[in-house]
Amino acid sequence: MQITTWTIITGLATVVSTIAYIVTALFIRAELKALEKERYLTVTSELFSIWQTAEFMEAQFWVMHKLNSTTWEDFIMTHRGDFGELAFHRVGSYYDRVGTLVRLGMISEFEILSTIAAYAIAAWSKMAPLVHEARKLENSNLFDDFEKLLPSCHECYVPNLAKESKFVPFAIGTKKAEPKKPDNFKRMSIGDLKKRVDKGKGTTVLDVRQPKHVLADPFGVPGALRVPPDEIKARLKDIPAGDDIVSYCNCPAEETSGAVSTFLQENGRNAFALTGGFEAWKSAGYPVEPTK
Repeated sequence: MQITTWTIITGLATVVSTIAYIVTALFIRAELKALEKERYLTVTSELFSIWQTAEFMEAQFWVMHKLNSTTWEDFIMTHRGDFGELAFHRVGSYYDRVGTLVRLGMISEFEILSTIAAYAIAAWSKMAPLVHEARKLENSNLFDDFEKLLPSCHECYVPNLAKESKFVPFAIGTKKAEPKKPDNFKRMSIGDLKKRVDKGKGTTVLDVRQPKHVLADPFGVPGALRVPPDEIKARLKDIPAGDDIVSYCNCPAEETSGAVSTFLQENGRNAFALTGGFEAWKSAGYPVEPTK
């Protein structure tokens, strides 16, 4: 009888210890998440505060609108020690730090790029030839994380922020706006795709979102074939030749899916880009399934 009682007590103690361990682990996890969120808010708040200062904006506008040097030698001879050199390094260092924080996973590019991406692209378009030459002469790693950040910037933000230029949707401009070239790919509405998905045949749907977007939202159009955009050429044989092909990306202007559709059309496929991308599909309340 004593042995049985002791066994029960021991069992209860084990259960209590296990529960206490789980509760403690959950508490620690919650505390770590709170600390992580607090750190994230602190870092992003500081980044936005710097970006919005008059000093940074003055430097950024100088780079965008007054930087005319196209070689590092000319830039140094013209601006060494004056405001131009200060502006160049202030702007480049800021975006380089943003790129470093994104690379290390300390901040999410999805939130911050909605504010800074267009200006980062415009600044880089003026700074790029100088940076590339300076890497060969003075600093081989100059603003390397700034440059690595650009693919994410270009995903949906391709601005025309030049002075004295007219607004042109999704067109990069410097001093004069370039006319927007007509798309050479076909589009399909989400409603038409929904009808095709419901029929279940005759159409191949391609999920060509960038890997980071799939990681952030691991769901897709039901039955979609997941093919990263840089693997389309290598996996062309995996895409049914007789089907109509509809690709979708995460950009509302179909930047990535449009490029994929163009490539497929050039290779004899009847290809379309989904108008509005995956966000439009979700916003319409259409079904999704885990990405395979």
